[in-house]
Amino acid sequence: MKKFITPLLLIVAPLLMSAQNVFDKFEDENDVTSVVVTSEMFKLLSKMDLSSDDPEAQEYLNLINNLNEIKVFTTENVEVASRMNATVSNYLSSSSKLVELMRVKDKGQNIKFYVKKGADENHVSELLMHLTGTTEDGSTQTVIMSITGNIDLKKISKLTKDLDVPGGENLKKLEDKKTN
Repeated sequence: MKKFITPLLLIVAPLLMSAQNVFDKFEDENDVTSVVVTSEMFKLLSKMDLSSDDPEAQEYLNLINNLNEIKVFTTENVEVASRMNATVSNYLSSSSKLVELMRVKDKGQNIKFYVKKGADENHVSELLMHLTGTTEDGSTQTVIMSITGNIDLKKISKLTKDLDVPGGENLKKLEDKKTN
């Protein structure tokens, strides 16, 4: 039995690791700003002394207790942006479980949201946002944001706003769509 399990683990492990780390290569790039919030940070946040009588605080705790990771990579470098865009395209084409949820074109920016389905229509296991375009000052910008866990689409914009995640304000549009 061990002879069968060991080779199987050696085959499956890189597949699982590459799915989680597909965007991590950008973390070490000089022209990329990255923010990575791990499950350990969410555990720390969940231990905050919040009033159990406050329903909003309880919703916030429930949200962060169900998250695994948030990764955000941002660049204004055209060459790096091209590689980031190619990586997103490859990731989407290699994952049949990610489906496009929504597209927004606003003020020179194109924002696309993709999800892996979760327990019900309001929850997903992964939310991927890809933003390309120009900022208000005319510079180009590319943002990749990946959130994994048991994500409540109706509440995720609050967390990204509180953490000041680049592009996070666009999640409010997604949340508004799910509420209506």
